[in-house]
Amino acid sequence: MGIIISLALVLLLGSVIISRVLSEKVTDLLEKQNIEYYYFSIKRTKFSLFDRSVVFSDIELKPKDSVFEMLKNKSLERNSLTKISISRLKFRGLQLTPLLFSKEIKVNKLIIDDPMIKFYSTNSESRKKLDESSFELDSIELKQIEGLQIDMIKFSNLKVQLVDIQQDKISFANKPLNFEVSGFKLNEVSPNYFKVKPINELLEISRIHVDFPNSKYAFSAGSIKYHFGDDHLQIKDLKFKPMVNKLTLANSYIYNDEIYDLNIKEVKVFNVNTVKLIQNEGVFIDSIQVYNADLEIYKDKRKPFDLKKRPQLPHQHLKTLKQPFLIHKMAIFDSKLGYEEKLNHGFLMRVTLDEVRSNLFNITSIKSLRKVPLKIDLSAKLMNKARLNVDMILPLKDGNNTFFFSGYMGPSSLSYYDSALIPALGLQVLNGSVESLYFQASANNYNSKGTLKMTYKDLEAKVYKADHSEKNKFLSWSVNNLLYKSNPGNNGEFREATMKFERVIYKGFGNYLWKTIQNGIVNTIAPFGMTIEKEEAKKKRKLKRKEKRERKKR
Repeated sequence: MGIIISLALVLLLGSVIISRVLSEKVTDLLEKQNIEYYYFSIKRTKFSLFDRSVVFSDIELKPKDSVFEMLKNKSLERNSLTKISISRLKFRGLQLTPLLFSKEIKVNKLIIDDPMIKFYSTNSESRKKLDESSFELDSIELKQIEGLQIDMIKFSNLKVQLVDIQQDKISFANKPLNFEVSGFKLNEVSPNYFKVKPINELLEISRIHVDFPNSKYAFSAGSIKYHFGDDHLQIKDLKFKPMVNKLTLANSYIYNDEIYDLNIKEVKVFNVNTVKLIQNEGVFIDSIQVYNADLEIYKDKRKPFDLKKRPQLPHQHLKTLKQPFLIHKMAIFDSKLGYEEKLNHGFLMRVTLDEVRSNLFNITSIKSLRKVPLKIDLSAKLMNKARLNVDMILPLKDGNNTFFFSGYMGPSSLSYYDSALIPALGLQVLNGSVESLYFQASANNYNSKGTLKMTYKDLEAKVYKADHSEKNKFLSWSVNNLLYKSNPGNNGEFREATMKFERVIYKGFGNYLWKTIQNGIVNTIAPFGMTIEKEEAKKKRKLKRKEKRERKKR
């Protein structure tokens, strides 16, 4: 019995001594890392010989008060600081001999309890030069360590917050996460410099949830997997959804802002430059693949427009990005888009694109790569009926904002579009079909122009009164007796319409494209509509008048 008690006392005394030695070693190690801008503290250190574990309690890494004030005053050489607190950090299965004699750390499992990471940002452009304080995964500087290996890492109750210190507001916060990931090791490449290598070829995180309380949206993902072997990130069941009902959210807005509801079954991101991303030095991605995306957009048009808005065209926005941005290619497969507008008198207009497939090439803000334009091709089924193909070329060179778009729509019945035409225009198509529709146009920030060829036949419709409650007999008679019912007409002549539209500067890109095409459709079916023939005749009349005036001057 005495032997057992003596052994227990020896083990207890040994644990106390080793705990003290480890605490001193860790403190000494941290002091020699010269962590700029920050204080680092550990309240308690405990060692157990039974499971060869070391526990550090109440760990905190926080900015120095003077540095924090500099960030608030925007006098710091960087635009963000990080604060990290951990209630308990446990290294389990620690190999003592390498630690005590060769300064090499080998651990079976690292358990991190209650980590809270706060990113404080000024939301202003960074003044830090890109080549300062660089961090490379192939060359990490660590002093007083000859190696590090952690086989598995477990996070319990992980919370992350992004704080705007100017407004003292939390931009986003996640629900607490619990997950395990495979570990890593540091291989020494030269004295005091190490290279990070994963233990396994797959890193996986499950059940991610992040709230954006200021915008009332939430982001979540079923799982995020990083495949080290072929260097790609895989995200499944990604969702970006309102935190409240879309009607409630729309009602909370002053203006008729869009509400988004996005579900994506799978996203694959290939060859991400993670170092530059972590250091806020830009986004560099080889390619992105999106599968089965379902995007719903809702807008309450009973609310006014924000007349102060000035939405940029996509290529204009890329040119104005402050930091480098590059995605060589983005591909979208088997996706859906639904757009709804709540109109006066309670009517709901809905337009859908189904079976969407799209490719985007050279999405970049980098000037040396902007000699090549952004190219987009899209195919879909409009209202799940008519095949639609659209191609766009958007120049990225400075000083050139004129872009080009063209497309084709296949055969369909005109009645398929009543869910859009009745609420928006009070027009119901009773009969008629489109055989084909071709369009091509150019546009800049202010106006668009182009041509449209629509082949259709047997148009018949009725028009409702302003409140859409009953048929407007006079206008319905006008539609069916004055508008062209077919193209080509009975005389066999084909009408090719012109498209012209003055952009409404406070409305977006989608509205701009649709209003341009709508102008061509109206010009095709209306007797007063402008066609190529009428344009040519107008030019001839103008030329004749000019020649007549010149003859009179002689």
